[in-house]
Amino acid sequence: MQPIFTQLERLLRSRKFWALIGALAAVAAGWSSGELNGWQAVQAVIAALAVYSTGVAIEDAGRNRESQP
Repeated sequence: MQPIFTQLERLLRSRKFWALIGALAAVAAGWSSGELNGWQAVQAVIAALAVYSTGVAIEDAGRNRESQP
């Protein structure tokens, strides 16, 4: 298991993470300006989290294949 600071550094260097932060910021801006209602904002947040988790899962699966002989 990797130390917490190494994991945090990998997270902060991840383009997927920053894309997630950008999507969540856009949702927050849309909701606060009234462009999105509450239900639309919830759907957008769930979609952004689903895309992020799918991307991480695909990356992890590729990493496991590379480590197998």
